[in-house]
Amino acid sequence: MSTAHAWEKVLPFFEDDLQALILDPTISDLMINGTTGVYADRGGVVEHIPLRNSYSVERLEAAIQRVARMMGQDLTLQNPILNTRMPDGSRVAVVGAPSAIGGPTLTIRKFNRWYSTDELIESGSMPLTVRDQVVSFLLKKKNGIIAGGTGSGKTTLMKAILDHVPLTDRLIVIEQVAELRILQPNAVRWEAVDAIPGQVAILPSALLAAALRHRPDRIIFGEIRDECANDLLQAMNTGHGGTLTTLHAKSAWDALSRLSNLALSARPNINHSFIRSETAEAIDFVLYCEREQNGKRRVRELIEVTGYDFATQAFLTADLYRAEIIPAPDL
Repeated sequence: MSTAHAWEKVLPFFEDDLQALILDPTISDLMINGTTGVYADRGGVVEHIPLRNSYSVERLEAAIQRVARMMGQDLTLQNPILNTRMPDGSRVAVVGAPSAIGGPTLTIRKFNRWYSTDELIESGSMPLTVRDQVVSFLLKKKNGIIAGGTGSGKTTLMKAILDHVPLTDRLIVIEQVAELRILQPNAVRWEAVDAIPGQVAILPSALLAAALRHRPDRIIFGEIRDECANDLLQAMNTGHGGTLTTLHAKSAWDALSRLSNLALSARPNINHSFIRSETAEAIDFVLYCEREQNGKRRVRELIEVTGYDFATQAFLTADLYRAEIIPAPDL
């Protein structure tokens, strides 16, 4: 579905300048800071966008309410935080009154197009050897993490890698905001839902438990953010190979520690080393990506997890790829 078609019912509620920015295919992230400024991410570089015409808080709030209600939700003083998506997969995040000062904060993450691994290799975002190694892991039903910071390209990288999963595999795809486009015909997509009037919350952990009863060949978990990490570890350690997930982290090794800590939050009475050893048993590889200062996204590390050392309480890993660190330019 095109961006224009997905937004056609709500675009008239925005000022003309904002409509043009929403439809601009060169923008990946649009950030509207109430009425204090509009910023956009083009090619990984955030720039201030001057507008020809001003707009009011009231009109911006009306537009956001229209988006929320189109997606079956509502933004109220009692529930000022909204995380949803448009039919084209664009991710919409809002913080409104009374928390937002100067008008509601609206951030739109757009997926103007998806990239293949060949395109990522050609652009210099990923070496051919890394792609081939990760595909080899997937075909052997190994479990992996794609880690990185916000805006580092984790979702784009996951989609490109998933294209190499055999079309005959049955995938259960669980996301908190559905955005991945899956090629495999025998795939089902589930989305976690926040609690709204008349609708209880449907948590990722509940969907993960349900997935085990739907005969998955692979479980694809959009992003681990909380204690459901423990449920995912248990699934991977009870024979569900080929699982792939994303995680916010500052390095490949840090992703293993963060996954362990999230799992531990669900089982605080369990020995910390035991949880870390379960993590090492469940995860076979970690792919770490980053966004450089010039906005370019690239794969920085690929490690293989070989075990856990109880004596030193350290993960045992092997470096399969580590990119050269590019020094920051002199100021």
